[in-house]
Amino acid sequence: MKMKKIAIAMGVATLIAGSAAQAEFSANVAITSDYMFRGVSQNDNDMAIQGGFDYSHESGIYVGVWGSNVDDAVFNGSSMELDTYIGWSGDLGPVSLDVGALRYNYPGQATGPSADTNEYHVGVSKDFGVASASFTVNYSPDFFNLGSERYYDLGLEVPAGMVTIAAHYGKTSISEKTGITKQDYADWSLGVSTEYEGFGFDLTYSDTDDKGMCKGSGLCGGHLALTVSRSF
Repeated sequence: MKMKKIAIAMGVATLIAGSAAQAEFSANVAITSDYMFRGVSQNDNDMAIQGGFDYSHESGIYVGVWGSNVDDAVFNGSSMELDTYIGWSGDLGPVSLDVGALRYNYPGQATGPSADTNEYHVGVSKDFGVASASFTVNYSPDFFNLGSERYYDLGLEVPAGMVTIAAHYGKTSISEKTGITKQDYADWSLGVSTEYEGFGFDLTYSDTDDKGMCKGSGLCGGHLALTVSRSF
């Protein structure tokens, strides 16, 4: 579940030049001490190996695929998350706009209702020089079979010499189906990232208000995750 808030450092692998329509292909791979998504550990507080491929066109259209191992006990027997996404990003007046759709896929589910989920987003961001800010609204008509969902994501990044400091606040709001316990909760994080010799290093602390889907699961609360990534 990573879009990548998700995107762990994308680099250009191939640049098709000399034509009116240019395109960029990139690949990324990462290892993280704990795959955190919206304040919740997706792999039961254990390590995860992740990676993906992306294509972006000069028109602003992009498509990609990204995968990670996850805890099969959480995702109905599936030990893999495989995301596919498509969208458009570009400048719109004084801000940058990003709109797109994401499909969370969990191959090999053996029990229970399907966890496969569609989600759509609209985001705006602005680089002020000393800092950049972003706000994204995500919507799913049926979020992991719980009901319709909205996720509000507010982010701030501040360059500080050789590192970048990033802060995030998010709010999950779900219109639950009949008989399902209320799942709403808030999450936040604070992290620092840098690059060295082509590798990206990110250390992030995540926490939640331990309500809704988080309460009592042991997958929320305070988590510190170290991620090392490489782009090609």
